[in-house]
Amino acid sequence: MRTRLGILVIHNDPVPEAEIWRSAGPDTSVHTARFWTPRPFGTEFTGLDLEELLSGTGLDTAVRHLGDLGVHALGYCFTSSSVFGGTAFDAAFSEHVEGLAGGVPTVTAGQAIREELAAGGDDGIAVVAPPWFSDGTVEAIRAYLPVRVRQVIRFDLPPEWDGIERPDLFDRGARFAVDQVELERQVLRQLEPGIGTVLVPGGGFASLTAAERLRRSRGLRVITSNSALLRAIERRAAHPVQSAPVP
Repeated sequence: MRTRLGILVIHNDPVPEAEIWRSAGPDTSVHTARFWTPRPFGTEFTGLDLEELLSGTGLDTAVRHLGDLGVHALGYCFTSSSVFGGTAFDAAFSEHVEGLAGGVPTVTAGQAIREELAAGGDDGIAVVAPPWFSDGTVEAIRAYLPVRVRQVIRFDLPPEWDGIERPDLFDRGARFAVDQVELERQVLRQLEPGIGTVLVPGGGFASLTAAERLRRSRGLRVITSNSALLRAIERRAAHPVQSAPVP
């Protein structure tokens, strides 16, 4: 039987579905439902009440659409909700969305990242932050993750993006300006010795090709929001009862 996976993506983010489609197996189909970004233009997202998130963005409708489609598992492609809402948000979101979708197993990108990291046994990792993440968001990521963050590498955009406030970069098109060769180069140039695991949080931060190259060329363990979410959805589709969020 062909496995049908559903992903929930904000309305102006082209990256998660493109990377998850490319990574899914030949017997898997990926179906996207969109909802309005919960962050007004020019502002920074710092969390949102679950009820307001669901009703104010059309997310509740998107969930029902995928449930009616008959997907076998659902993934929520908005890591910032987890970072600012914590594991309590993850648990409440998954439980509520599973009810809306008719019992479809659900996982957030944050939960997926925590599951990957908890299984690694690392003594500290490097986080590669997208240019639109503020310092506050980076610190919230540190607090949310189940492992120690030894280094933060912030991806630098070309000079033409200078002068634009971080929260504005994504909406102004910086999501299309992430060059994979340059991303790999910046990580290799800055990565501290002894760090074997690199995390790329944020589904809208394109990194699939760079991650593959870093794995092959340097043997690094590279976890991205989208790769972790795909694996977590696949696990829940195959074993919906056995899968559980990491505490």
